Amino acid sequence: MATQERNDQMVDLLLADLQGRNEPQKSLAYTMSLIMALPGLRGFWPMSAVDSSGNAFDQSGNGRTLTYNGNPTYNYAGLVPYIDLDGTGDYLSRATEAGLDILGTESYIVNPGLTMGGWFQITSLPGSTFPAFMGKVSGASQRSYWLPYNSTTGEVLFTITNDGSTSVQVSGGNLSVGTWYFIAGRFEPSTELAIWINGTQSTNTTSIPASIFNSSSALEIGRNASSSAVVDGRASMCFLCASYLSDTIVSDIYQQSRVMFGV
Repeated sequence: MATQERNDQMVDLLLADLQGRNEPQKSLAYTMSLIMALPGLRGFWPMSAVDSSGNAFDQSGNGRTLTYNGNPTYNYAGLVPYIDLDGTGDYLSRATEAGLDILGTESYIVNPGLTMGGWFQITSLPGSTFPAFMGKVSGASQRSYWLPYNSTTGEVLFTITNDGSTSVQVSGGNLSVGTWYFIAGRFEPSTELAIWINGTQSTNTTSIPASIFNSSSALEIGRNASSSAVVDGRASMCFLCASYLSDTIVSDIYQQSRVMFGV
């Protein structure tokens, strides 16, 4: 009887956990808490809190508010907050500063590196080749890290440089218009680049540099400053970490948040 009672208690706990993971109203709280507890978190922009000028507040506690450019609009679908970018000059930005200059050599972090991403949606296919969902890149020689969309192949890339210009990258899957995707890129120094498109991971272990170039570029969401190519789409739950997060952590972010985005 005691064994049966323990089994019943375990089932009740599992059911409660399953319910929490699959109810959208609880998924939002779980996702916010999970991202805010990430190691090495440098910024978290869920696109829910904004100031009177439309600038997007950083919920990580680091105070890295993103500047409103163009005329994007903030909206929500169900419980999902997002920013809507119209593809004609809308993006968010923050000038370079020490906290955004993530090199992968930060010895005070147990797993120094970089992980970045969020939930993104393409409203229409871009006319320019490499609009960036998120990144720190400008010009031909001031590039650090970014998540560009290759409109020629339809693929999403995660790209870094260690000299400001020479790209090392990994490519993920193709995107469909009007669908939400969890997109994340990870840099493990001298070891691997990885990209996730929803639950699918792709990796590159060839000629991975030991560090990322410290560029003077601004951090931007929705634009590739190298070509002024902008995204026509939506962004939500964007985060930036100075750590290479484990496969389990990245998967947990996706699994905890996917129900909100209908995935």
